Amino acid sequence: MAGLAAGVAAVAVPLVLAVSLWGHARRPGVLVAAVRAHGAVPGPLVRPAAVLAVAAEAVTGAGAAAGLLLGLDGLLRVCLALAAVLLGVYALYAGHVARTRPHPVPCGCAGDASTPMTGWVAVRAGVPAVLALVGAAWGPPASRPPAESLIVVAMGVVLAVLLWSLPSAMAQERERSPAG
Repeated sequence: MAGLAAGVAAVAVPLVLAVSLWGHARRPGVLVAAVRAHGAVPGPLVRPAAVLAVAAEAVTGAGAAAGLLLGLDGLLRVCLALAAVLLGVYALYAGHVARTRPHPVPCGCAGDASTPMTGWVAVRAGVPAVLALVGAAWGPPASRPPAESLIVVAMGVVLAVLLWSLPSAMAQERERSPAG
């Protein structure tokens, strides 16, 4: 079972980081504005913190993808371990901001200014953090039958899409639900 989770991690984690990086590249100022609105980072450090976060996503995501595609188990495991730390920090940060702000503030994740920072953002970061940790510890099996590899890739893609959609979907559901 750990081999399956590690394989899914090897696909889902770099994909989540790549989508995030793509969003930041498309809307570069959104993360800086969101971090400023979060009020958790001192003013002069907001821009450097945002740049550092995007750079960390780029390095860990690209490294993990390269490790996966080139069959470099060591590189994949190191980058998944780094991604576990990065995503774990994101989960803790998102949880802190969601708990301490009296009014919703934008997440800023992947250049998205419309999704509010909620506990669901923390979950979206926490799940791939745990998954990345499993991937770093076990690594995907050296060889799989093609059909099994296809299933693992599909599961990784589906999980990445579900995780990415979760906070936005939950925010939309909250807006539609009657107050109660």
